[in-house]
Amino acid sequence: MTGDTKGDILNRALSALRISGITVDPSPEDLELALSKLENMAAEFAGRNICTGYAFEDEPDPNAPHNMDRKFWHSYDVNLAVRLMPDYGKGTIPDVALIRQASAGISFLSSATAKIKQVQYPDRMPRGSGSSAGLRWEKFFRKQNEAPNACVTKTMYIGDINDFVEHFDSYLKTGEDISAYTIETDTGLTINSDSLATPDVSYNVTAVGNSSDSPSLSRVKIVATTSDGRVETRIINFRLITPEV
Repeated sequence: MTGDTKGDILNRALSALRISGITVDPSPEDLELALSKLENMAAEFAGRNICTGYAFEDEPDPNAPHNMDRKFWHSYDVNLAVRLMPDYGKGTIPDVALIRQASAGISFLSSATAKIKQVQYPDRMPRGSGSSAGLRWEKFFRKQNEAPNACVTKTMYIGDINDFVEHFDSYLKTGEDISAYTIETDTGLTINSDSLATPDVSYNVTAVGNSSDSPSLSRVKIVATTSDGRVETRIINFRLITPEV
């Protein structure tokens, strides 16, 4: 995790618009608007499968680390600045140089975070003697279930232990809480602990892995019941990877 915060992105974006310490200081309302647009932009990028590791929050805090590698910072700065142009009277005369930087930033983010789909062996291809240990009766490769190439897919190395949070705030109605939940998982993952701090369900898992020929896809299923009696089921996909040196 870096020491750079969401507020640092806001300040650099506002500086790019020449309003931070140059023409006028941004008001608290300006910073709140900019933070909201930053969160929305990061969510849009994630929806495009641009996975930068941005740290989303139920209640965004400008002092919170954004959790992104430094290589992504400039692209976020200039793209946020472009999105703030209309709010500061700069929409009628676009800054061509800034828009070009933002466009180049989108291209970089897309290429730097591109997820390459692994090509499986066809099921008509013989396994060979070197690939058949413990699989005496399986002479051909078989198709495996793969985790989706999406930002929401969690990736873990086998042997790792980590904490995860599933947010239900966007699902809940005003005044509604999560009153109960259940959690379970496929083979390949072990749930060590879990807890509810509405509207979030937190859990700690170990990636134990499966046999060498088993799918890399494992799932965690959370079923949440609200105080109004509504039920929401979430399936969280995990991609398990064998660490190799």
